[in-house]
Amino acid sequence: MLQQFKSMNELVEYLGKLEERLKCLEEENQKLRAIPASTSNIDEHTIAKYVATFLPLTNIVHPNFLKRAFAVWGHFFVANLIISIPLTILYCCLLAVMFNGVLQIPR
Repeated sequence: MLQQFKSMNELVEYLGKLEERLKCLEEENQKLRAIPASTSNIDEHTIAKYVATFLPLTNIVHPNFLKRAFAVWGHFFVANLIISIPLTILYCCLLAVMFNGVLQIPR
């Protein structure tokens, strides 16, 4: 997102806030790096469960290849259906208008 500033003071204020945020993040990063790895009692199963909470509930990320393949195919099918229905309706309307003009008997 491109930030627009009306004056130089707004830019200086914005940069000051960014510097403060960066300073806080650097301090937090230093604290996290200071914690020794041996004190953490987290096993792989706990990490996997934590990561799983952020993954979407879809078969696209499933370890089984066939489930992934059919999930991708299903998404593709639904997208094609959504796109093709309005186009089919438009095409049928166009054909109806064309045939209505051709099939009318002139008097």
